[in-house]
Amino acid sequence: MEFNLKKGDFSRLGVTKGKTWINFCFESRRRSDCKIILYHRADGNKKAEIDVPEEFSKGNLRAVRIEGTEAVLCDYNFSINGNICLDPYARQITGRESWADKNRIQDQKVLRCRYEERNFSWRGDCEVEIPRKDMVLYKLHVRGFSKALPKETDDRGTFRGLTKKLSYLKSLGITSIELMPVYEFEELIVSKEKELPEYTRWVEKKKDKIKKPKQKDSYKINYWGYGEGCYFAPKASYAASDTPDIELKDCILQMHKKNIECILEMDFPDDVPAERIIDVLRYWVSEYHVDGFHLQGNRIPMEIIASDPYLGRTKFFYRYVSGEMLEKEDETYPRLFVDTDEFLYPARKLLSGIDGNVWELADQIKKQNTKYGYINYISDNNGFTLADLFTYENKYNEANGEENTDGPEWNFSTNCGVEGDTTSRNVQKIRDRHMKNAIAVLFLAQGVPMLMSGDEDYNSQQGNNNAYCQDNEIGWKDWKKSKPARDFLQYVRKMITFRKEHEILRMEQPMQLADTLGCGYPDVSYHEENAWISQNHMNRRALGILYCGQYAKEKEDVYIGFNFSNFPKNLALPKQKGKRNWYLSMDTADKSGFLPVCEKLTDPWYTMDAQSVCIIIGKA
Repeated sequence: MEFNLKKGDFSRLGVTKGKTWINFCFESRRRSDCKIILYHRADGNKKAEIDVPEEFSKGNLRAVRIEGTEAVLCDYNFSINGNICLDPYARQITGRESWADKNRIQDQKVLRCRYEERNFSWRGDCEVEIPRKDMVLYKLHVRGFSKALPKETDDRGTFRGLTKKLSYLKSLGITSIELMPVYEFEELIVSKEKELPEYTRWVEKKKDKIKKPKQKDSYKINYWGYGEGCYFAPKASYAASDTPDIELKDCILQMHKKNIECILEMDFPDDVPAERIIDVLRYWVSEYHVDGFHLQGNRIPMEIIASDPYLGRTKFFYRYVSGEMLEKEDETYPRLFVDTDEFLYPARKLLSGIDGNVWELADQIKKQNTKYGYINYISDNNGFTLADLFTYENKYNEANGEENTDGPEWNFSTNCGVEGDTTSRNVQKIRDRHMKNAIAVLFLAQGVPMLMSGDEDYNSQQGNNNAYCQDNEIGWKDWKKSKPARDFLQYVRKMITFRKEHEILRMEQPMQLADTLGCGYPDVSYHEENAWISQNHMNRRALGILYCGQYAKEKEDVYIGFNFSNFPKNLALPKQKGKRNWYLSMDTADKSGFLPVCEKLTDPWYTMDAQSVCIIIGKA
């Protein structure tokens, strides 16, 4: 292969391609020995090493333009001081098309970069900007979400598989889908066998009849995908075809057509430069039309990201929002979200009957901010699933190969009397109520609710609370559901619908706990055995929360009763004005949860069963 070379363009890192030329721009110290290795796609043994001279440098960048039609038909890698490396700005990586292929560990040279740019029609696309108050978030793993579908189902575990299930998520009431890492990462983890201490090591001798076995490498799966990767390239093994970029773009396009946002989870280790992080985010917004990011890492330049004008309408989830980030924020479209587990623990403690204070939970339920939002969840990929939270008191992570030392130790879970699966209908009934309580707590809170994939229909990980390496039935979403699981799914649907029908449950402005309208009721008030009287004691487990619908210009008031104690409790119902009455809409002590028809209440109180949540509507 023969080519003409000249100094390249430094304006864009990575590769820019024309019909008969390729421009490479990459980071390298001036004194480094740099080469571009071209691999002919049609002939795998045909390659060329092209020296990139030092005079083709500017700062710590080196750029070369290679002219020749044959260059356009090649894949490439960089060689810097003799080390072959991938282009961190590569748009596609070849060699990882097969998931967990152990052959490439033995020969990393099979990994190559590709600069082929395919046209994609975004016809029919539109900007999907779901207001914060309307968001219902669903987090999933692309491979695991559809991998456990029946084997005869096409495209299991791929972007296409997800696309085919978008109607299911839409019917559930989901507005925003958060995808765990979909950029190109190495899912194979090589782990060496542990060496014995030196004083007990086997020193093999020639006369030994029994020979020391050779040490073999073992492999684990980085199933979740966290860690550094090729951030500009979609994961090839998540595609049903050889065009992962097209498949992912089509998946996002179909989300948008259903008015669903796409949020990408991005994990940036400390060694990823801030400039590259900005480039990555801009690229995914520009090329893939994503609507937001959940950022993970200790050195995320959030102040710069928040002030970037190109990303000015992009949503960001992060564990911290500073005052500097909020200075230029548009209050009419809050797009910054605090994403932590501060909602999880107060909720879990009460739900599981392990310590807890209902006032701590009440503070989390009303939590809201004018300029930024909160992501609330009770279960995430890191920890027990919702079903396992009420099935196991202990974690069972032996399959991870770390002697059960990994995963969170403090889960605030309960097994409801029996550890693990059981045929006891009484225990199953108790667990079902606990799960209904959890869903009610999550979707009746003011922040943005996040549902972990499978939590809507009893998904279990068999007690594994750290399934990072479980690319199997443990880590996949189970689609084969029992009747109780299907009934629970209907309950979740109804709860999401109820939330959407009552804006008072999802206000943009923080509650003032005051009668700012002069209507005789504050926006939110608290009640216990007596109306309007509540005592902030640390051991309280029962509370009634009344939202006055007038503050959302609604005709109905919403009263939520919580009883996390082990005894029935009477919660007072404030007197309604005029001809208005209280009507019971939902009680988790009832088998179905939501009543077919609201039941009128005549007493000035409602008696709640132990460990239950209810919804009572005030209306004419």
